[in-house]
Parts: sequence; structure tokens; C-alpha cells
Amino acid sequence: MKKVKNVTIGADPELFIINTKTNEVVSAIGIIPGEKGKPFTDGMPKGFGVELDCILGEFNIPPCTEINEFVESIKYMKNWIRNWVKNVNPDLDICCKASMNVPASQLKDPKASEIGCMPDFNAYTKKANEKPEGYADNQRVAGFHIHIGYDQPDIKTNLQLIKFFDLCCGVPSILYDRDTFRRTLYGQAGSFRNPKYGVEARTLSSFMLNDEYLPMIFKQTQLAIDMVNDGMPLPDGDLVQKCINTSNETLARHLINLYNITF
Repeated sequence: MKKVKNVTIGADPELFIINTKTNEVVSAIGIIPGEKGKPFTDGMPKGFGVELDCILGEFNIPPCTEINEFVESIKYMKNWIRNWVKNVNPDLDICCKASMNVPASQLKDPKASEIGCMPDFNAYTKKANEKPEGYADNQRVAGFHIHIGYDQPDIKTNLQLIKFFDLCCGVPSILYDRDTFRRTLYGQAGSFRNPKYGVEARTLSSFMLNDEYLPMIFKQTQLAIDMVNDGMPLPDGDLVQKCINTSNETLARHLINLYNITF
């Protein structure tokens, strides 16, 4: 297996907009600027941008090589969106959760019912994941997608990176992100895409976007890359999938001890 070289780590997370007085979700339609493929970048440093994704706000950061750069870039965009929505209405704020119930009044726009923009794939089956047919009980979900860039990417390396990412990031996240609903629709084990610069890991939810988890996510992503470069045997895919897809905390602790994962 070739070495993964000149690595960068980026992200394009989604988050909810809420009204802090009612603690209810407010649709980002008409509030968040930008759209898929055409992010709003006015006044931002190069590489940053914000856009609308269904009823969610979504942002992107530049590719990062250092932990502080990654953490501060995400905090910058979270604060940017927070300030933007508060200029629209001082009662608005951002909320980083895996899923939330949305009032029917916020789902009247046809865009609010759009599901997925592009297919993603499963690293274990090597097949496209099925697109969800809809959302139950007006629930909506938000993801924290991690982008790993490296020299001369190829599918074989991508598959290994995703499986170790699941072990190092997806499995430990079970102990923090106890929301089980999103994993029935998105973010199951092995979820990924193949951008031209590397691979996009799609397992984590927006809950892990909260500030206290950001350093851990960078470190654990780097650990996954190191494991690939060190030629570590692939983790037990059946156990990893069962752990993540069923939100099994006991199995998460077992895998963490078995593979000596520090987080």
C-alpha cells in the first residue's frame, strides 16, 4: 500500500438555525446566503464559504494541515453564521445536533423536503447507499463531513482511509453523540464520497461540531491516516459497522480497547 502523503484535512459541516426564545428550529431558507456549488464568500478569507442545504446552513473551510488551523477555521465559520443570523433576528442562533424536530411551519417551501444532492457510497459493500425516501415526523438531520486530501488519491487507499476513520472517529463518537435517528438515514459506517483530491468521510453528525470535540476529530483523523501509513491490519468491518449503525456503546468501548484507540 502506498503512503498517504501531503495530507490536508477539511470539512463541510451542516448545522441548524434555532430561535433561542422558543428553542425551535427555524428554516435557513431565506436567511443563509449561497447555494450548492455557489457558496457565499463575500468578506471571508480565501477558502471559506457558506451556503444553504435544504433547511440547514452549511459551510466549508480551507484544507488544513495543523490542528489549530482546523479548529480555528471551524470556529470562525460558526461565529460568522451566528453573527449573520443574529443580524437577521437577534433571537436566532446556531445549533450543532445530529437531528431535530422541525415545526411544520418551517417546511412549507418545496426546498425543505429535498433529500440529498449526490449519492454517497459504502466502503464495506462498495455500493451506493440507498437514498432515504423521506423524513419521519418532520425530523431533519445534520452531518459533519471530513475531507482528507492527499497526493495521487485512488479508490483502494480511500477505502482503507474510510475504514480506519470509522474506527478512530466513528466508533468513539458513539460515546458522545447519543442521537440514534440520523444513523437510520445518513452517516452509517463506511459512508464516503470520492472527490478528486482525496476522500470525504460522512459518518459524523453535527453534534461533533461542538467546540469541545474539534481537536479530537482532527487528532483521530490523523490517527486513521497514520494507521494506513503504518500498514495496520484493517479493523473488523462487521464489528465496526454493528457498533456505528446500531449506536452500540458497549461495542464502542470494546473496539476502543481492542485497537488501543486513544481519544
